Amino acid sequence: MKRFIVLLITAVVILSLTACGRTGQQTPSTTVTPTAPPQTGTGSGSKPYDVKANLRIIWWGSQTRHDYTLAAIDVFEKKYPNITLTAEFTAWDSYWEKLAAMSASKNLPDIIQQDYKYITSYTNNNLIIDLFPYVERGVIDLSNCPEATWSGGIVNDKLVAINLGMNTHCVMIDKDIFDKAGIPIPEDTWTIKEYQEICDKLVAMKDQLGIDYADQSSKNAFNEQIQFAFREKGLWFYNQDGSESFGWDKETGKQIIVELLKREKENIEKKRTAPLAVREENEVNGPESGLIVKGKVAMNSGNWSNQAKSISNAAGKKFVLVALPSETTKKMQYMKPSQFFSVSSNSKYPEQAAFFISEFINNIEMNYELKGERGVPISDKVREALAATFEPDSIDKAVFDYVGRIAPIANDIWKPEPNANAAIIVLYQNMLKNVVDEGMDPEQAFEIFYEQAMIEFEMAK
Repeated sequence: MKRFIVLLITAVVILSLTACGRTGQQTPSTTVTPTAPPQTGTGSGSKPYDVKANLRIIWWGSQTRHDYTLAAIDVFEKKYPNITLTAEFTAWDSYWEKLAAMSASKNLPDIIQQDYKYITSYTNNNLIIDLFPYVERGVIDLSNCPEATWSGGIVNDKLVAINLGMNTHCVMIDKDIFDKAGIPIPEDTWTIKEYQEICDKLVAMKDQLGIDYADQSSKNAFNEQIQFAFREKGLWFYNQDGSESFGWDKETGKQIIVELLKREKENIEKKRTAPLAVREENEVNGPESGLIVKGKVAMNSGNWSNQAKSISNAAGKKFVLVALPSETTKKMQYMKPSQFFSVSSNSKYPEQAAFFISEFINNIEMNYELKGERGVPISDKVREALAATFEPDSIDKAVFDYVGRIAPIANDIWKPEPNANAAIIVLYQNMLKNVVDEGMDPEQAFEIFYEQAMIEFEMAK
């Protein structure tokens, strides 16, 4: 893979000549030298909405998102008639090409919907601005937003993006099966030891309960477990400096991963979790086809909270959501930003753009129109207001309540993964299969994984 700087220069040349980009991941196309924010009439006693401004805004998404967002903009414009917005929206596939072309011509919209994997590149190329000054001046209000819900937008000590919705992992529990087994629903602070004890009780009663395993454990669960295993030891799985490398030395990593592999193998052998082949088979058509939908497990760990509604609908029942277990009562899981809004460095009205973003996350009437489509709102007040519109026993309310419980106790999210991440996920999934299905010694499996991972890192540079 070409080095980043080569990609960057190539993107500038191609986009400048043809105004079109390659498919797939797009690199922002030019570096803008930041200047002092324009004076926008926000002197003593004046407010951002006292200034007449037309803001351009761009986002990706479905037609549903477009309709909801336009309705929310209409609410904003009626309340603040001095500020109008010109909207542009497109599908994900063409979105980043369009932004790359705009950045090459220094014509980015004032407000840009951003994704977690791209905010570092846009920050390093000075294409989006630091919003901390606007928070400090009260233009952006984060007072009702727990830090874990917005800290994912910090790059190089700058708040360059505001999270528009939250998502986090969960364990989905079939309360009917737990009640039948006489097992109380665990607390969010439950530990791995407690999880295993509950699984063993369920397995001991599996014929009576009509289940095959205690926990399906989604395919994604191991991806999180390997990250959490390092977090438990105060380490990051990947280096947080943007390099193509692990955040640990080989011997330390070997000890952690071998222990995890042994635990996973034991869980499968004791029917605490479903075999790998069964997990794969039941996810061919998505999580809605999983064992928990069929009543064949009491739990499913590793799903995202925004998947709970579709899985519950498929099963015809509401599941209880609790946090993933950790080695201790301290939570390792994190809040995943669904997407962000950033303010471009070429905006003539950065204060008005920042104010619009603040209203987008805090204005209850706007959020009635947005309907939580971008994820659970980061504002406690907005989340509570939307939750009050749900039926008391609905899965929608359960998801909102769950995310609200986890946000204050969530751990920090890691920086965007390196380029080699996709290949390394395949490698550690293969490592798990080698140990669980092929009977390979965990230490040998680790050595193979590590050697291949070093090659992937080198190729990704």
